[in-house]
Amino acid sequence: MAPPPSGPLADIDSKQLQVQRTRRPLPKCPDEQLGFGKVITDHMLKVQWRSGKGWAAPQIVPSGPVGLHPFAHVFHYAIECYEGMKAYVDDEGETRLFRPDMNMKRFNDSAARLCLPAFDGDELLECIKELLRVDKEWIPHKRGYSMYLRPVIFSTTPWLGLTQCSEAMILVLMSPVGPYFKSGFVPIKLAVDAKYIRAWPGGTGDIKYGGNYGSTVISQKEAASGGASQSLYVYDVDEFITEAGTMNVFFLWTNTEGVKELVTPTLEDGTILPGVTRRSVLDLAAEWNECAVTEKLLPFREVAAAFERNEIHEVFGTGTAAVIQPIGFIKYREKTYEVPQSAFEPGSFQLRLTNELYGIQYGKIPHPWSVVV
Repeated sequence: MAPPPSGPLADIDSKQLQVQRTRRPLPKCPDEQLGFGKVITDHMLKVQWRSGKGWAAPQIVPSGPVGLHPFAHVFHYAIECYEGMKAYVDDEGETRLFRPDMNMKRFNDSAARLCLPAFDGDELLECIKELLRVDKEWIPHKRGYSMYLRPVIFSTTPWLGLTQCSEAMILVLMSPVGPYFKSGFVPIKLAVDAKYIRAWPGGTGDIKYGGNYGSTVISQKEAASGGASQSLYVYDVDEFITEAGTMNVFFLWTNTEGVKELVTPTLEDGTILPGVTRRSVLDLAAEWNECAVTEKLLPFREVAAAFERNEIHEVFGTGTAAVIQPIGFIKYREKTYEVPQSAFEPGSFQLRLTNELYGIQYGKIPHPWSVVV
């Protein structure tokens, strides 16, 4: 990855964190009415950076508009990236984060790829924890509900010339959320999209860059017009599978050698986001040792052939927002492949994964992945 700009001396220091509490608390939304990312909490975290000086003291301030110069690079060259995290409240009232160290590493990796300034992830995480303490009463308590956190870093460099970043800002925004898909644990339909390419080798598919997502809206629109919930993105003449909407994707099948196998596209070609939930599913599957676990370049024709052999057992997506999302149908050109109903019944692999991950996230299953704030 490209190195971050050199020169900054001051890194983020949580001991310098300044807290300015709001005098006008925002109205809260009942849990049952929560969607995804529509409600903002009272406060946000803000940290500014300048070349030659480094990171200024972090601030927790009332949520509200952010003033930027009209020439700011983020407006013209989309120099920004972000993270997605969730916080949960356990039965004892403790706030928990799920593998936040992985988010901080990926956040830094994304920033480096865009030549945005590096930062101390541990110190930023301490600031995020304090933000959660300040707005703890906003965190929903029901299973399936949580606090979504959106750290974002962007270039505020006030110049129309395309140059390396000289000014930048980190914001951490929070939003109480309900289930990402309102239907709950109900299978969705994917439509294979070989027209609009989400990511390609050498591109930015392996970082959480906003441009990876904004350009897919047209694909999602066309998928929806055909009755699908999300697009399944493929690229190249071999139609290598990348992601499903904003999710990593998994296939549980019996391969051509008669071995039961959990397969997901590899990270090696740089087209796949290294998802935290993805990594967790791979780790749990390896620990359970019920099937082979494989990461590889995956042409869609292999998936289609497994459907034709009736050897696809389960298909599901993973991500911070959806956690585990069952997939019931995949439309490819004029054909629609259907996943067997057993994939969605009690005892299925993906349902057990869902229960295990929820148990860890909400503190019911003791695990080092769950970090108390």
